[in-house]
Amino acid sequence: YSFGRFKEIGLILIILLGITLFFIDPEYSSFVPKCPFRWFTGLNCPACGSQRAIHQLLHLNIKRAFEYNPFLIFPYLIALVITQWFDPRNRLTTLKRLCHHRITVNTYLILIIVWWIAQNILPIFRDATQSII
Repeated sequence: YSFGRFKEIGLILIILLGITLFFIDPEYSSFVPKCPFRWFTGLNCPACGSQRAIHQLLHLNIKRAFEYNPFLIFPYLIALVITQWFDPRNRLTTLKRLCHHRITVNTYLILIIVWWIAQNILPIFRDATQSII
C-alpha cells in the first residue's frame, strides 16, 4: 500500500470508531475494551479516560471530556493531527514546525508523565479518571 492509501484506511477507521463512540457510552458499556494497564496494575495509564473523553467530545461536552483526559483535547494533539493528516499542500508549515519542535514535544511528554503520576497519587485527579473494569 502507498502511504496515501494508508491514510485513507486510517481515516475510515477513525470515522467508524467515532460513530461507534458517539452511540455507545464507554462508561456504561461492556462492549468497549477497558484499559489493560489498569486491569494488570490497578493504576491509570496516561490514556485512561480517552474513550470516555472522545464520547463526551462527540456530544460537545468539552468540560466533561477534559475531566476524563485533559491531554486528549490538548491543542497540541489537535494541531499535530491537523498538520499531519489534513494539510496536504503544506499551508500550515509554521504550525507543523512548532508541533515538531524539540521543546514542544518534550514539554508535552513531560506534562503527560506528570499527569500520569498525579492522577495515580492525588485523590482530586483519581476521582475523575476512574475506569470501570
